[in-house]
Amino acid sequence: LPNISLEVLKPSFLEILLESHIVMLRGNSGLKPKDHEVTSKPWHWPINYQGLRFSGVNESDYRVYLLGNPVIWWLNLSTIGLYSFMACLASLCIQRGAEFQERVRERIDVLLQGGSQIMLGYILHYLPFYCMGRILYYHHYFPAMLFSSMLTGLTWDILLKSCDWFLSPLVARKVYIICVGTLILLFAYSFWLFSPLAYGMIGPLAHDPKSPMAGLKWMESWEF
Repeated sequence: LPNISLEVLKPSFLEILLESHIVMLRGNSGLKPKDHEVTSKPWHWPINYQGLRFSGVNESDYRVYLLGNPVIWWLNLSTIGLYSFMACLASLCIQRGAEFQERVRERIDVLLQGGSQIMLGYILHYLPFYCMGRILYYHHYFPAMLFSSMLTGLTWDILLKSCDWFLSPLVARKVYIICVGTLILLFAYSFWLFSPLAYGMIGPLAHDPKSPMAGLKWMESWEF
C-alpha cells in the first residue's frame, strides 16, 4: 500500500460545518411530543397566547407558570408594525429627495440601519421555527424576544425624540422624560402584578375571586 498522510482524509472546515448542521437537523426532527405533553406553535409566541406550566395543577399545589409579561409582549408586537411604518415612511422621504436637519438625518440613519439589523436578527431567530417538524416550546421564542425588545427601545426612543419637530427643545425633552418614565413604571407595575407566576403561588385558580391572580387571566388560553 502507498504511504500517504492521514491529513489527506481530514475534512475541511466547511465540510465539518455542513455535517454538524445535518446531524443537528436530523436530531431535532426526531424530537416528537410525548403523550399529553403541552406544546406550542410559533404563532402563539408573539401574542403570548399560551405559557408553560412548570409545576402544580390543582389549588393545593405550589404552582409556577412561565408566561411573558403581557404589557411588554404586546408592546413589542405592536412596535414591529410601528417600526415598519416609520421605516417605510423614512425611506420614501429619502427617495423623494427630502431635506432634513442633521439631527433628524442621524435619527433616520439609526432607524434604517440599526433597526434593520435588529429586525433581521428577529426574523432569523423566529421564522425558521415555522419550517421545523420537531416539538416546539414557549421558551424557543426567547432569543427572538430579545431582538424584539431591542427594536421596541430603538423605535420608541426615536419616536419620542422626534417631538422636537413641533415642540420647543425644552418641552420636547420634558415629554421624552415623562413618557420614558411612564413606560418604566408601567413595566415595573405589570411585573409586580404577574410576579406570583414566576415566584410561585398556591391557593385558588385565577377564575376564583379569592385567587392571588384574580382578574389577571386576560386570555382564556392562559392556564393558571
